[in-house]
Amino acid sequence: MRNILLLATAFGLTSLAAQAQVDSVRASTLPPAQQAEKLYNSGVTKFNQKSYRAALQDFDRAITLRPDFAKAFYNRATTRYELKDYQSAVQDYDEALKLDLASGTAYFGRAQAREALKQPAEAEQDYSKAVEANAAYAPAWYYRGALRFEKADYAAAKADFDQAVKADPNYAYAWHDRGSVQRQLNNYPAAIQDYTKALALQPELLPALLNRAGTKRRAGDLKGALQDYTNYLQKKQDNPVAYTNRGAARYEAGDYKGAVEDFGRAVALDATYAFAWNNRAAAYLKLEDYTKAESDATKALSINSQYAEAYLNRGHAREMLRNPDGACQDWRKAAALGLEIGTNHAANSGCGEGN
Repeated sequence: MRNILLLATAFGLTSLAAQAQVDSVRASTLPPAQQAEKLYNSGVTKFNQKSYRAALQDFDRAITLRPDFAKAFYNRATTRYELKDYQSAVQDYDEALKLDLASGTAYFGRAQAREALKQPAEAEQDYSKAVEANAAYAPAWYYRGALRFEKADYAAAKADFDQAVKADPNYAYAWHDRGSVQRQLNNYPAAIQDYTKALALQPELLPALLNRAGTKRRAGDLKGALQDYTNYLQKKQDNPVAYTNRGAARYEAGDYKGAVEDFGRAVALDATYAFAWNNRAAAYLKLEDYTKAESDATKALSINSQYAEAYLNRGHAREMLRNPDGACQDWRKAAALGLEIGTNHAANSGCGEGN
């Protein structure tokens, strides 16, 4: 024992023998396993406080004292993930799994780290092991579904999202992403239902509102699409894509002035957005404002010189501005870039070889 506490000697001794003093002993250390547990708990507390480096030190010390401490390896891996030290996180998950092969959460954590390391095939394998270990763990189904969605395996992705919402019916992101799979499979009514469910669970999940709008537009429900775009833009006014998409829906509905307004907001937010410049050019053509149409198409081409549709639109504008040579050159360029209709316009307008 260490740190013996010595009691003070009594004063006023008589001729009688002094009373014997008893030393009090206090232990200042715990057995290694208990010290490891204490450090582990401290690390968990610091992790929850987002003091990741301090937590890492505690987990390091816990593992030094107890090399078979699976939970400490797991939590150190999770801490390293938060610190973006993904390779070290994978190594710690490896150790955790050696000590506890049935740990579905360790497989899931390693999958997340492998995704961060751009190793999708290995991550998918780990998500598969995670669901084998615990079929009720919805995030593992969800993330595997997301990986399968990214590689365009839509049927498999849908099956995973089905399992995710079965395991957790309140998993808004899983409903949302299943909606996106349904849209890719051209099952628009089902996609709309899934986006609607996601919004019911999480009303501020704005991508679901935007994607539902796009799906309604594909399904021919322009009124519903416009309402969703408008609701989205009332909550988020800094998304040029949303303005462009609502502009396209307004264009399809014959509201060309509204389309011009939306495309204008898009380019005000992002002056390099060639798609919006070209779309506004198309709307100006419908409004017979050919000078502005030519200007916008030219702007789109200054951003993307290989933009076939912009050459086509500028060709139309130049034709109406009595610039046949310029129109013919633009249509031929559009055709050269793969837009065959450019050849048709050139032929119908009598463009000669020299034009």
